[in-house]
Amino acid sequence: MTEMLYLQDSYLKEFSAKVEKVSENKFVVLDKTAFFAQGGGQPCDTGFLEKNGKKLKVVFVKKFGNEISHQVENNSLKVGDEVKGIINWQNRYKLMRMHTATHILSAIIFEEIGSLITGNQLGIDKTRIDFNVENFDRDLLKSFEEKTNNAIKTNSGVSISFMPTEEALKNEKLFRLKDVLPKNLKELRIVKIGDIDVQADGGTHVKNTQEIGQIKIIKMENKGKNNRRIYFELDD
Repeated sequence: MTEMLYLQDSYLKEFSAKVEKVSENKFVVLDKTAFFAQGGGQPCDTGFLEKNGKKLKVVFVKKFGNEISHQVENNSLKVGDEVKGIINWQNRYKLMRMHTATHILSAIIFEEIGSLITGNQLGIDKTRIDFNVENFDRDLLKSFEEKTNNAIKTNSGVSISFMPTEEALKNEKLFRLKDVLPKNLKELRIVKIGDIDVQADGGTHVKNTQEIGQIKIIKMENKGKNNRRIYFELDD
């Protein structure tokens, strides 16, 4: 079982670990990792695994069961090797800012029109959110930008806690993503953004909303019956 260090500390840029498994001479499983594994609409981290001064590029990270696999280019690592992991911090931090902004925008959408999020995809340059609402009202959708930015300006702290899954499932407000419920987890990680939002979530986030900057809605789409899509970017 891989210990997921990012669940406790999203700001961990480097870490030490031991190689537990190597498959096809390119998929490396460590005993612990700060690399985020792709999931929940958030791309995986990239970076390097370093041994004896030699850096091996990590190009993809994915969770399989209780293990996190790191795809390594030109891999020379063996089981038992001690390595240092190095996160591509520039990309990670942009995704952290995007992720927290997405939670705030989702909270505003839910508060304003009661819509649940049906899908999302974080990106370095832009992020999209899909949600269910009957009418495609561009002025209404655009108004979410200002409301989200006003919430960001409150400089609210972001905190992490853990809750037994059985207890969490009794509170439907913790699940803003439509038709997606956790499976086979004894406890859930809860992300609270001041008085703005609280959600069960396994991704990486900033510590305070002031780190986000401002969102700018750049595109709105009608994706069919009751399905709307917003794309936004961040302004520093």
